[in-house]
Amino acid sequence: MANINRTQGSGNQNFKQIEGESWLSNYLPAICAGTVMAIVLLLAIACSKKSDKPVARISAPSSPAATSAAPSNNIAAPVVAKKVKKQRPANATYVNATYGVSFSYPRKYSLQAGDKKSSMPVPASFLKPGAIEVASVDMPDDLYPDTDFSSALLNVSLNPGLTADECGQFVPSSKDAEAAKPTSAKLGANEFAEVELMKGEQMNGVTNGQSDLKYFHLFKNGACYEFALDLETSRKADVDLAQADRGKIFQQLEKILTTARIKDVALPGVEKPQTAASNATQETPSSAVPASASAQAKVVPADQK
Repeated sequence: MANINRTQGSGNQNFKQIEGESWLSNYLPAICAGTVMAIVLLLAIACSKKSDKPVARISAPSSPAATSAAPSNNIAAPVVAKKVKKQRPANATYVNATYGVSFSYPRKYSLQAGDKKSSMPVPASFLKPGAIEVASVDMPDDLYPDTDFSSALLNVSLNPGLTADECGQFVPSSKDAEAAKPTSAKLGANEFAEVELMKGEQMNGVTNGQSDLKYFHLFKNGACYEFALDLETSRKADVDLAQADRGKIFQQLEKILTTARIKDVALPGVEKPQTAASNATQETPSSAVPASASAQAKVVPADQK
């Protein structure tokens, strides 16, 4: 009987051992699978947390052309101001403050201001000597090519020794006294007395040249102002030239004359014209003028007022 009990005891131990081994074999895969799933779950949670953070994007490098063009879309390019070339006006203006004369003339013409040493380019047509040259304007010699045009000018002068009646007269030519009979002409803002004289230069009975003169007189500031227009033509026997258009040339000179202005100025050496009232006062004897009236006529100096 002792043997039986020993056998049973060893059987129980074997059964317990077998039972333990079968439990491990049954649950070990589940434990491993659970462990793996727990690890995967932890990894998934960690990845999801990282995905919540903003991810910096790295863009591909742009081309140089695109990089240089990009700022132009946002920032306006500086505007470079173009240099405007100033053109000189076609006309120039001459002003003489001493004699109050001013006029405009084409800039391509040549201007010569008068002085006491220079002689006048054309003879004056005043009844008395004492002419003073102010200025002259000459046309270019090549202004009318292939014609008999030689020269043309406008000359300005004045004579302070003439009266208003004498200013309205001109020096007659030696051949025809009627040629110096003046007419009235209004050019611009001025009313002139005008006369035209023409003379030719002959040699051996052939006219080689011709001079056409127009004189304009205007009395102002106690003096006689003269504007002389001169047109010279020359013709050579061995050269066939067309005749210059005299009317067109004189129109250019008269266009300058229309811009002439004469201001009221006190000319040097010229007394101011006296009015009729002042002349009547001077003609009245001093004894006939009451003392009170003579006292009122006196001019009181400014420093004594």
